Amino acid sequence: MGGQSSIEEMKKELITRKQGWENVERKKLFYGWSALGASCMLVFLLSQTVDARSLPHEELLASPIRILLLLVLAICVLRLIALTKKATKKEKEFESLRYEFIDRDGDLWTNSRSLQEKEAFLKEMNDHYGINLYYFH
Repeated sequence: MGGQSSIEEMKKELITRKQGWENVERKKLFYGWSALGASCMLVFLLSQTVDARSLPHEELLASPIRILLLLVLAICVLRLIALTKKATKKEKEFESLRYEFIDRDGDLWTNSRSLQEKEAFLKEMNDHYGINLYYFH
């Protein structure tokens, strides 16, 4: 019974950590694309008015939309940096628990549980949640 409850607890924790990591990765992707979009729009707007006689910094700050795009770009880049650090931390936490689960494989699976039940559990975790508990990679 104790093995079953610890398996369920680890399963819930693995799923929670995996979902947290995936959420941070989605946010990171959003801010990356937002930064790319803002920079492309800024380059497009600058290419419409910049000529050989104008100074780039004067043109950059000439209109409120350009200032707004600069602000959006700066916020997106700063948020992207913060989320990258957070995603790395979440990945390490998830992977450490996954490795612990794989290491404790013999302790968690008691002799009363069949090999088919173990394989069904591992397959469910891999197929439904994208968590590979078969081996290290």
